[in-house]
Amino acid sequence: MMDLDALAERVRDAIPLTRHLDFTFAGFDGLSLVVTAPLGPNHNDKGTFFAGSQSALLTLAGWGLTTLLAQQSGHPADVVAVETSLEYKLPLDGDLQITASISEEDRERFAQRLSRRGKATLRIHAKGTDVDGKVVCLYQGLYLART
Repeated sequence: MMDLDALAERVRDAIPLTRHLDFTFAGFDGLSLVVTAPLGPNHNDKGTFFAGSQSALLTLAGWGLTTLLAQQSGHPADVVAVETSLEYKLPLDGDLQITASISEEDRERFAQRLSRRGKATLRIHAKGTDVDGKVVCLYQGLYLART
């Protein structure tokens, strides 16, 4: 299993923009990935969390979760985002925590397809919250993994 710090370093090396987001892969439990990022480098002209940073971080959370699940299944894969949707619920005037997750059924189906076909799609649901747990954004992304 790839450690979260190593995965974050891989992302920062491959995608220069992500260095400025100051994100952390904060936890992975096999079904969900938690990503955190501070307001400081991600604020907009209103002093709230920039929508573009939220979008990038949510996309990254889905990519990270799909990448970890492929690795966990024994089939490391190249992962790409295929389709995303994002709804901003509230302005965020503090740090962001994202939880990207899937069901146990989806994880099993994904691992089976990846093993059989060498490719599989996975729909990720994620929510962004403030430090008090209030939902500030909702996200769905479809990711394709290829071995």
